[in-house]
Amino acid sequence: MYFLLFFIIIILIRVIYPIKDPFGKNSFNLNKKTNNDISINYCYLSPDKTNIKILHLIITRFMIDWVDQFGNKKIYKNDYILNGIRVMKKYLIPSLINQRCKKFVWILIVGNQTNITYIKSFLNYDNIIDIKVLYNIELKDFVRNITSSFEVLITTRIDYDDMIYYDAINDVRKAINLNKPILLYGYNSGLLYYEFNSKYYLFYHPKNEDGVMSVFISLIIILKQVNDVYTIYDIGDHRYVRKKLLINYRSYGIKELKYEPAIFDSGSEKFIFVRQKYSGTYNQSINMLKRLKEIKFSLNKFYGK
Repeated sequence: MYFLLFFIIIILIRVIYPIKDPFGKNSFNLNKKTNNDISINYCYLSPDKTNIKILHLIITRFMIDWVDQFGNKKIYKNDYILNGIRVMKKYLIPSLINQRCKKFVWILIVGNQTNITYIKSFLNYDNIIDIKVLYNIELKDFVRNITSSFEVLITTRIDYDDMIYYDAINDVRKAINLNKPILLYGYNSGLLYYEFNSKYYLFYHPKNEDGVMSVFISLIIILKQVNDVYTIYDIGDHRYVRKKLLINYRSYGIKELKYEPAIFDSGSEKFIFVRQKYSGTYNQSINMLKRLKEIKFSLNKFYGK
């Protein structure tokens, strides 16, 4: 009798005060969308490409194994992992969910020693977007296998703590040129957002012959014109992608370089670099605050609302 009464009391407590997932949707206003919300899915395709089969992979690296200059292997502590999941669910994932065009697959690649089951347990978004979690070593074969029935492959890089505006997928689709075997697309108009003071600043990006750094740089390849599938990560560091492509284009199976120089769109803010305490360039960017222009910014506009 007492046990039954105790059990009923526990249930009532949990109904009134439910246990919240510390990284769940309720914590960051990622409420489940209705079928009507999901059906609003506009994807650009020019009249001359109506029958072209396009595969767009958005690839995010998280906790990738690496060794520093002294041969020490990077060890990711639990607080780093939990914070990474937090910022993904607060910044990156909402910006992907809010894309007008949802014809993409988001691939989260993790270090080969990472507990992939643990990461997957926090990434359930009710099929609003297509999510794949892979080990870093699996990415190349995955891309080779999935592209067999497609004509155009787009791969885009975005970090786990960054955000992209609502029509970014369509912008990349508009850049497709069937006469160019390989093409780069990216942005140079963006913002820096600092968690410690909750303020937005205009993104400062030094320009040089390599192009500019882009949070959403994309590689577009016409599959039948190259000798293998290549992702944006195969080209190398995003700061030197253009230079490496110009020098090594023959290794990609391109006989004549019909390379479109990186198209970095300008205008309204298209991306947000989030600076939280675990960001690799956090301390460096904090030192830049005096040089940056603070602006008032609303995420509603960023999400097309």
